[in-house]
Amino acid sequence: MIATKKFIEDRLARFNQEIFGGRLPDIPVRMSDATSFLGMCVAKVRTLPGARREHFDFELRISTRHDIPEHELEDVVIHEMIHYFIMYNGLADTAPHGEIFKGMMKSINRMHGRGITVSRRLTADEKAKVSDGKRAWHVIAAIRFHDGRTGLKVLPRVMPKILDYHRHVLLSPEVRTISLYLHDDPFFNRYPVSAAYRVHEIEERILMEHLKGAHRLEVRGNKIVQC
Repeated sequence: MIATKKFIEDRLARFNQEIFGGRLPDIPVRMSDATSFLGMCVAKVRTLPGARREHFDFELRISTRHDIPEHELEDVVIHEMIHYFIMYNGLADTAPHGEIFKGMMKSINRMHGRGITVSRRLTADEKAKVSDGKRAWHVIAAIRFHDGRTGLKVLPRVMPKILDYHRHVLLSPEVRTISLYLHDDPFFNRYPVSAAYRVHEIEERILMEHLKGAHRLEVRGNKIVQC
């Protein structure tokens, strides 16, 4: 599921009572468009007399770019609540996920049947979904072979590399045509950007569907122009 502010706030209130005994004050929740994290508990830090550090102005940030199972999203919330508990109570842990954190995590997992981990890695499918949500301009080479196959290549937006790839591929006796396009369809985010002489095979129908609305590029001597 995709996180919503209401879902996160409901779970914070519920888990504060069920797991933390209602000892955590309400924390502001901010939904984020970030792709680099699932959840993050942040706070400002000030140094008190005696060099003691105090955290304040807490905020819980949750990304809306990740589609994960509901129970795993709940575990993300609890994970960040552990960080909140440690910082709010001024506990000195041995590391960001040190002995105190791990001890609380294991206890909560055992007593409440959770599956909290130190870090939750995205699966390949989840990464693809996140990547597919972003719009970025790509130079796409559509390659058609004499045997009927179709391929594509996402190229760096660097003219010498595009020209070199175009010339090299056309030298292959297997290649019938190569066409260049400029497009921001998120579909092409899943392909690596590279000037290596490789081609990703794809059905002609699927490729043309995602090239709708693309800007056609044409090689003219040592230049690339938009048609």
